[in-house]
Amino acid sequence: MVTDRGNTLTHGKASTDKMDLPPEGRAALDKRNAIQQVMKDASLSGAERSKKIQAIMKGNFPNVESADDQEYDSSADGNVSRNYQNSTSVLPSHMLATARSNQNKESSRTAMTLFHSMYGNSTPSIYDEQDNESASTDTPTPGVGFGSLPHPEELITNEVVDPNSGLAVATAVDLDEDDPDYLYEAIEYDPNSKPPLHKNRRFRTYTCFAFIIILIVISCLVVYIVSETRTTKIITVDVDYQAQPTVSPSASPITDRERSGIILQLQTGVLLRNETFEEMDEFDPRRRALDWILNIDVQQFESDDARLYQRFALAILAFAFDSKAWYYCPSSMHHSFLSQCVVTDSNNSTETSARWLSRFSECEWYGVTCSADEIVRGVDLIQNELIGTIPHEIAALSFLQFFALPYNCIFGTIPPEISSLRHLLSLELQENALSGVIPASLYDLTKLQQLNLANQYGQTRTCTTSRGQEIDMKYRMGGLGGPFDAFGLEGNPSSNVGVFRSLKGLYLQNNAFTGEISDEIGNLKYLRFLDLTDNFIEGPIPEDLMKVRKLRILLLSENFLHSSLPSDIGQLSDLQSLTVNGNSMHGDIPPGLYNLTKLENLRLDETLMANSPWLVDPDEGFTGTLSERIGELKKLRLLLLSNNPISGTIPNELGNCTQLTNVRLHRTNLTGTMPMSVCLLRDKFLNNKANTGVLYADCRPYNRTGVPWLKCGCCTDCCDHTTGVCIADD
Repeated sequence: MVTDRGNTLTHGKASTDKMDLPPEGRAALDKRNAIQQVMKDASLSGAERSKKIQAIMKGNFPNVESADDQEYDSSADGNVSRNYQNSTSVLPSHMLATARSNQNKESSRTAMTLFHSMYGNSTPSIYDEQDNESASTDTPTPGVGFGSLPHPEELITNEVVDPNSGLAVATAVDLDEDDPDYLYEAIEYDPNSKPPLHKNRRFRTYTCFAFIIILIVISCLVVYIVSETRTTKIITVDVDYQAQPTVSPSASPITDRERSGIILQLQTGVLLRNETFEEMDEFDPRRRALDWILNIDVQQFESDDARLYQRFALAILAFAFDSKAWYYCPSSMHHSFLSQCVVTDSNNSTETSARWLSRFSECEWYGVTCSADEIVRGVDLIQNELIGTIPHEIAALSFLQFFALPYNCIFGTIPPEISSLRHLLSLELQENALSGVIPASLYDLTKLQQLNLANQYGQTRTCTTSRGQEIDMKYRMGGLGGPFDAFGLEGNPSSNVGVFRSLKGLYLQNNAFTGEISDEIGNLKYLRFLDLTDNFIEGPIPEDLMKVRKLRILLLSENFLHSSLPSDIGQLSDLQSLTVNGNSMHGDIPPGLYNLTKLENLRLDETLMANSPWLVDPDEGFTGTLSERIGELKKLRLLLLSNNPISGTIPNELGNCTQLTNVRLHRTNLTGTMPMSVCLLRDKFLNNKANTGVLYADCRPYNRTGVPWLKCGCCTDCCDHTTGVCIADD
């Protein structure tokens, strides 16, 4: 180990004496001094300086007297300590002894060869066993040996060495030792130098951290973009086809779009019932829609387009609902010279829409509503003379939220595939000729807020197809299967109605529904409109119905109910219309009824029916009296109590109901005289001069000759209590 501290040199265990530099050392010093002078010469350019340094390294340099030599000559006072210090400056200043771990002996030889080139052949081989033994003795051996430097006495010359030259001492390592851990060799050292930026540990750490952050941000951005652009799920189908023509010729040439798998894509993703286009005849709406998609539609969607399914499903809808002309905005297939139409609504406002099957986006077709991402959300084709059955392929519009086809000539059943419309909020199919049982899958539409299947029975309209065929709505399937009367939808719709927790309107009137009103209806806390008029509903009015506090319209007339009014009916504080006429009702009018201060329409008439609408039982009907609290119903417009055994007199407080337009109190047991407060209402609303109001009472002679049951000098119509015949007051 060689160290240089102060003016002391330690070599092994013994300190070296003064010595002269050998010729080789002298040459090395001259080369170093020449390079230093070149580097200090500011008049040289970079290129010239490089050329001079290269020449010096090859040995072509002038004999320059170094500053070390001059300083040595000036110190002739025999300062041994100074000479001793300078004698240690054996290597150039740009060489410093450092430790590097290296167990390769060949690298060690290279280091010693470099060392020999600086000091001549006086340096023995590092593998010389004799030198190794001498290096381990306490007395240093002259010359350069293993693990030592030239003896100081050999390095002392008559020239002075610059003490500031910064020369250090290199020490060799005994490679004969067993597996040395480190190899010491001389390398260039600059105390002011800094490592390259890419080798800076902190820089590399921060760079890696920044790269990871950027990678995370890019990944999140890609995921967001993919999730936003993904609209509807497209079923990918691999299609194998023959590149070479088959032996037998095909019926028609296969286009590139057909070859791409679009037919199988639509067949698998839209038809749903394991049907194939090959099984369909040319007039099938689905086959016609496929031909339109492949050969006519200018949009020319590919199999992976997100809008392909919905455009194909709407095309099926257009071909399935055939007619001579759609009433408001017919299909462009029937009016090809027009691609748009102007529609005027009930408020006389106009709107321009694209015709169905036109070149425009399906989102611009009449009655079609889309969201901002061009996904169909609604189809509303009210009163368009649509003829046909609802295609089950409508389920391909998986994001549909409202589907309305009222006042058309639609027959057949409701397809069970409609349950696939899980986002559906409103289903309106009223005023058609649908039949059959409501599919059980319909109750999977738990997000429904409005369900209107009303008036499927008793339709008298006729429609004409594009082929000139007449469709009669009073028959099943429009009469296509024969003159069999249509009775509307069947089954018990209320058995599972409790699943529609968001339902606000339930319209099932004028059908053939049976069964009782389920207690589950009490779970519909958002229900506002309930109309079960003219069905075959039996049993009592459930008490749980009184839990539906938001109910505004409750219409239960013309059924087979056998019930009294629930005592808690006063809890329906928002109720505006209550009709139970045409049922086998009984009991007194509950006091809670007079708490319904928002009530506008009250029908308790025609309740003398025990088992059927055609058998009259005098023991049935509402009994008791009409309370003077009737005057609290100040918004009342319609009051029908006829054909009931209700008794007593008409209270004066009825005159407080100043909005009354229709009052029917005939065929009851009410007696006495019509109050003047009620007669004063006749000149306001209760008159029939403009057919704006009527006031009926049993004011005709009883049995044509007897005293009238009720005296009334202001009634618009007087009736005979016995015969029920009413004659207008002239």
